Amino acid sequence: MTGRNIIDKTPEKIHLMFNTIAQKYDLMNNIMSFGSHHYVKYMSIKSLALKPDEHVIDLCTGTGDIARIIKRLYPDAIVEGIDFSENMLKIAKKKSINTKIKYFQGDVTNLPYHDNTVDAVTIAFGLRNIQNAEKTVEEIYRILKPDGHFLHLDFGKVNLLSKIYEKITPVLAKIFTENDYSYEYLIKSKQNFPPPEDLIKDFENKGFKLKKRKDYIFGVISSQIMTKGA
Repeated sequence: MTGRNIIDKTPEKIHLMFNTIAQKYDLMNNIMSFGSHHYVKYMSIKSLALKPDEHVIDLCTGTGDIARIIKRLYPDAIVEGIDFSENMLKIAKKKSINTKIKYFQGDVTNLPYHDNTVDAVTIAFGLRNIQNAEKTVEEIYRILKPDGHFLHLDFGKVNLLSKIYEKITPVLAKIFTENDYSYEYLIKSKQNFPPPEDLIKDFENKGFKLKKRKDYIFGVISSQIMTKGA
C-alpha cells in the first residue's frame, strides 16, 4: 500500500488535522460531494449484506456516518466505531444519541479485540490517512471470524470528475472552513493512494479474497468487499 509520493502521515499530524477540521467536516463532505456521499455510503453497506445481529466495527469512523447507516439497516447488529480524533467522536456521539452504537478513541493498528471474534469490519475514506496501512489491514484480518467481511470504501478511478473534485476542494475549503491546508493534504493523500486494482492485490496478499467490487459515480468512488478465508 505504498503510494507514489511521500506525504506526512505521522499520527501526531493526522490527529491534529482531524481534530482541527472536525467541526465543519460534515458540511464539507456535503458540499464537496453535492450530498452524494450519503447515497454511496448507504449503497456500499447494503452491498455488504450483513446478517441481522452481527458484530460490526467501523474503523476511522469520523462523525459516525457509516456506523449509523449500519445500525439503521441492521437494528439488531452490535455496532462499534473507532477513531483517532476525540473531536470527531464527540460529534459522532451527539449524532448517535438515540442509538446503541458504541464509540471509542483507539489506534486502528492495534485493535482491542481477540482473534477471530468480529463478523465484519468497515473503513471508509480512512485507510489512506494511516501511516502504517498494512498493519491496519493485518489487524482487520486478525480480528475477523473465518468468512468474515471487510468493506473498504474510498476514491477510485482518475477521470474528469475526480480531477474537477481535486481542483475545487481546496477552493471550497478556503471559503467554508478557512482551513484549505488540511484539504490540500487530503487531496494529496487521494492522489498518493493506490487504485482499487492494486488495493485488491494488496488485500489478497494479506490473506483476503475478493467477494465484490462496486464502483459509484462513474467510478470516482469504489468499494471492495473482501472475505477472510475459512
